[in-house]
Amino acid sequence: MSNMSACPPTSIIYDEIRGEYICTETGEVLEERIVDVGPEWRFFEINSDINRVRGGEPITSKVHDYGMVTSIDEYSYEGKKLNDLNKAIRASGKEKRVVKALQLMNSVANKLNLPNSNLVKNDAGMIVNKLYRKGLIKRKNLKAMIAAVLITTLKNYSIPFDNREILNLCQVTQKDVWKALLKIHRDSGERIRAGLIDPLSYVRQYSHVLEVAPETESLAMTLVAAARKSGIMSGKGPQGVAAAALYLASILMNEKRTQQEVSERLNVTEVTLRNRYRDLVNELNIVVEF
Repeated sequence: MSNMSACPPTSIIYDEIRGEYICTETGEVLEERIVDVGPEWRFFEINSDINRVRGGEPITSKVHDYGMVTSIDEYSYEGKKLNDLNKAIRASGKEKRVVKALQLMNSVANKLNLPNSNLVKNDAGMIVNKLYRKGLIKRKNLKAMIAAVLITTLKNYSIPFDNREILNLCQVTQKDVWKALLKIHRDSGERIRAGLIDPLSYVRQYSHVLEVAPETESLAMTLVAAARKSGIMSGKGPQGVAAAALYLASILMNEKRTQQEVSERLNVTEVTLRNRYRDLVNELNIVVEF
């Protein structure tokens, strides 16, 4: 191996592929087998332009160690043993609680079939980690805290959801979640930033559940927009307004469904459905013929 000082510094280049320093004047390999300790990059081509991105998974709050893990080849017996050991020591005894909390959060979020689920899980994970650092997640309130965290995150993103589904998946009561929400907001400073969810979001979701025609969904959205403009939605729950708009639209489009069917499939009480339906018909001066 030649001495680097024998070649002018301006003529020395580094070959990333071979890990070698080469003198461009003489062609000599000045140093070889250099270990690159920099970041790993992936190269790809878009419109004839060569681009590169960092290799590996991005940092995420969905897991307790933010995704900064070592992957070990499991094809050999030694590799499998090392990988099992690596998994065992990833979380210390104190961290096992937050690991369990994040596992539950990810499991429930996956079952909700949410839009932008990775974004929701990442933000929910940030709140869970924050609560863990403040010592607010205990064994006895873990399920309620996860339910409260998911409800807070979904409201912040204005994503429509059914409280009862989250309560059932976490196996907690509304009272348990209410206490957890108070604790989160009081002791961690985490706040729900969004107001009521737009009923139009529920119309899109409920249209899929009821399997109505696109024309019926479009009419229901028009009814909701008119109701919002007239002010009759003030103080009314968005789920009830959306369900009533779809029920009314299905009647007007001769795609009739019974109140009981709509109520059961959308988890909205028949009393709420009738009241919101009456509001829409009376305030928007709609004539319904049966």
